[in-house]
Amino acid sequence: FGASYVYTIPLFLNSGSLMEKSLLGGWVFSGVTTFQAGLPQNVTYGTDTLGLGGGTTNRPDLVGKVTGAKTQKSWFNTKAFAAPVAPWNGGTNNGFGNAGRNAVRGPGLENWNMSLFKSFALTESENTRFELRVESYNTFNHTLFNAVDLGYTDGNFGQLTGADDPRVLQFGGKFVF
Repeated sequence: FGASYVYTIPLFLNSGSLMEKSLLGGWVFSGVTTFQAGLPQNVTYGTDTLGLGGGTTNRPDLVGKVTGAKTQKSWFNTKAFAAPVAPWNGGTNNGFGNAGRNAVRGPGLENWNMSLFKSFALTESENTRFELRVESYNTFNHTLFNAVDLGYTDGNFGQLTGADDPRVLQFGGKFVF
């Protein structure tokens, strides 16, 4: 889901006082809001760990339910995966794991970017003006995780390992003539 919006705040627009109309009236609020589900992702076992040759990437075996706590240290149930068994030890699938594609869904996104701005007329014709802006990115400062360690043999397997930027505030002014 994505939404873009612009709203002119109606306060003091028709005020009789020049001070109220020019300073307090005419502010505009805008923003972009995004909600996205996480992307499906593959769990890997490692590169050629069973000596199968060809630089292949193997998958682990799926032995349980993948859904888990969805926390930073435990995004999914890592015990749902097991090391594949080599064919010479009685394993099936010629030593390749049976975990299917996209066994795990990565973290989603909830992001709010907002701004508040106003133009101040400097002449009667309003061709010359000054614009004041206040902008925020990730306004509510949600942690926006963006990476899950999906390597079965990694020490951080099943953990969230990356995040996008925290809240950023930006102030600006522009002279238009």
